[in-house]
Amino acid sequence: MINLYTNNPTKDQKDGTLISQDHTNTAPLAITLKLTEQKAVKVAVRTDTGYKTADGVNISFAYWDGSEYQTTGGNINNWFVCLDNNYTDAENALTNGTWGHSADITSDITDTNTIIWVKYDASNATTPINDDTTAVCLKATVEAV
Repeated sequence: MINLYTNNPTKDQKDGTLISQDHTNTAPLAITLKLTEQKAVKVAVRTDTGYKTADGVNISFAYWDGSEYQTTGGNINNWFVCLDNNYTDAENALTNGTWGHSADITSDITDTNTIIWVKYDASNATTPINDDTTAVCLKATVEAV
């Protein structure tokens, strides 16, 4: 009922590619970078048509241990999120964004895109990885409109 979309989604539109659900990795959030580098991607949050959130959304990260999600472990300390402030591109978001391991969207989310930015910071990494153990978590109450 509430989903994330990638591939350069547009604010207040219904575009983008749905990111995988239930750890299926059908269209995962992909960030390719070198060691000691950081990159950001634009992501949209929106509900299914006919629904909206009540009291906003909390966005955070969790570690998939193979059977359940954990609040610690894996590479979640390398993942960050920031709310959009009409950033023109990823470099602008990296430079001017307020980044944290979680963020709160205080307005209600509807069936049109609300933009956030997600980054991976590889400055602490010692070896290249394909991180398929980190999940972007959305905590919200969704209700019919």
